[in-house]
Amino acid sequence: MKRRASLFRRTALTVAAGLLVFQMASGLAMFLNLVFPLAHRSADDLAALLVLSARIWAELPPERRPAFAAELRDGHGLKVQESRVPLIEKTLPYPYIRFLRSALVNRLPPDQSPHLSEDAQENFQVEFTQGGRLLRFEFSKTRIPPRPSRALAWTIVTGILATLGLAWLLARRVTAPVARLAEAARRIGRGDQPPQLPETGEAELADLARIFNETSRQLQARRENQTTLLAGVSHDLRSPLARMKMALGMLAENGSSPLLLRMERDVAEMDALIGAQLELARAQEREKPEITDVDAILGELVEAAEAQAPGRLRLRADSPACRAEVAPLALRRCVGNLLDNAMRCGCAGGIKVVRRRMRSTIFIGVRDRGPGIPPHLAEAVFHPFYRIESSRSRATGGSGLGLAITRQLAETQGWRVALKARRGGGLCVWLLIPREG
Repeated sequence: MKRRASLFRRTALTVAAGLLVFQMASGLAMFLNLVFPLAHRSADDLAALLVLSARIWAELPPERRPAFAAELRDGHGLKVQESRVPLIEKTLPYPYIRFLRSALVNRLPPDQSPHLSEDAQENFQVEFTQGGRLLRFEFSKTRIPPRPSRALAWTIVTGILATLGLAWLLARRVTAPVARLAEAARRIGRGDQPPQLPETGEAELADLARIFNETSRQLQARRENQTTLLAGVSHDLRSPLARMKMALGMLAENGSSPLLLRMERDVAEMDALIGAQLELARAQEREKPEITDVDAILGELVEAAEAQAPGRLRLRADSPACRAEVAPLALRRCVGNLLDNAMRCGCAGGIKVVRRRMRSTIFIGVRDRGPGIPPHLAEAVFHPFYRIESSRSRATGGSGLGLAITRQLAETQGWRVALKARRGGGLCVWLLIPREG
């Protein structure tokens, strides 16, 4: 089954994608309309200064040139000197240098070509001819304005971080109430009564919380009414059943007959059905867990079952002894129902009860050599009153409530029940109990 993306993930990705597109479009617009033109303007101003300085240098008398060079160095951060060896040009990966080269080409005569390079101290060098002299200018990288590409990169990185943070906050704000609602729904499914959800926040979420709280209260009231009704029906039905048993017993003293035996079986079956339905209703009530010796309970259940089928049941438990925080009564009822089903359907081939402990889960399996359950009916057998062979009588096929009660008990306690075909024929029913202590 394909796993669906969570609401938080979808919301965060949608918001993040939208904001990232906006940030990238804004950054590109800023780069093209602000940073790019400013870099061009700065490069053109520097080119004008270099060309003007070269002209002044060529026109000044030799004795005044050192003073002019000092003024350029102190006032503009430029070093100038006449060069005898032509500069070896290098290809520099700086957009600003490309802008400067283009601006110099536009300002110099056509027969003059500027040469640009970088020395070992990471200073830029510009060389061109002026007045028959080869002049070399040198300036530090700190003199050029911030690189356009670096400015764009910082803009994008900052935008991405801000976008991701904002998307996380917005998604969290939207999904947090939904997560609380899902947790409350899970607790209702386990038979608990969750605390009331806060009916605050946006109008839609507040309405949803209010409707959920009202539905939760109604479900709790119906569950309590159902338990009370079943208890009353049990009392009202079992009283006349007890009188019928007594009357049948008195009639049997005067002589037994097939009709009396049939009536006694019917009364016993009715009494068992009432008890099973009551057990199914009570299975929705969560039992408080406590530190329990799981192996001791399994041993008692197997010992009691062996009284009905001597020598055909066996318990195998991994070492060491298993003590865990579980609901002891629910554990007895679950495993007891599984043993009853196994003895009814697969006792002839022997029954094995297995207890394993893996990581944070306790596995309890009841294995038999009966006819098993077809894979397409693996879910249907957990429905109340469902029997694989509907033609079988309740005396031989049960009431169809054993597995339903077991699953209801397990889910109420936060456990799981799983069916698995046994190699060589038969069935293995596993009870999976997450360890809480």
